[in-house]
Order: sequence, then C-alpha cells, then structure tokens
Amino acid sequence: MVQLETEIANFFKSTTGLRDIDLNTNIGDEKYKIFDLDAENLMETFFKKYNIDYSNFIVSKYFIYPNYSWRSLVFIRLFFDKVEYPLKPALTIKHLIEVAKRKEWFDPS
Repeated sequence: MVQLETEIANFFKSTTGLRDIDLNTNIGDEKYKIFDLDAENLMETFFKKYNIDYSNFIVSKYFIYPNYSWRSLVFIRLFFDKVEYPLKPALTIKHLIEVAKRKEWFDPS
C-alpha cells in the first residue's frame, strides 16, 4: 500500500501547491489557508478521484469558514493583524489514506 500512500500525498501536494506534506500533515490547519469553497472543491475532487462514498463528510467540521461579514472585514482587520479561528479536529493525510482504502468516509478517532 506504499504506492497508495505516495499517490495520495502527491495528490494533495499537486492540488494544494504545498510541498511540506507528510502523513501527519493536517490539511485543515489554518496555516495552509485552505478555506471554505477551496476546501469543498479539494475534498470533493479527492473523494471522486478515489471513488469514496462521502455522504457523511461535513467539510466545515475540518476546515475554516472565515467570517466575511462587513463588520469583521472592516473593523477587526483594521485593529488586529491575526484573526483567531476556532480549533478544528485534525484531518491528516494518514487518515485520508485509510478513507481511500475503505472507499467510505469515517471520522478520525
């Protein structure tokens, strides 16, 4: 199964442009800036490429959906450089490999 691991790691490297991905990388981490629609597109592409049933997957559980309200954009960003986002459960490459093997989404334990 090493081939599948390499293939999935390369999939996420090529689709995200990130080069520092390994098995323990949490792709939902805010430092990678994969938010809302980008996250939805990324995960849907992954699930379809590997023929995975993802009917139980909730993208907002693992990826950040920034507050795009005008108050947040105008007032908060004027006074603060860093916006704090709520901590999300980790979505690692290792877990996504297991999902691809099972051909069905399941939550990380």
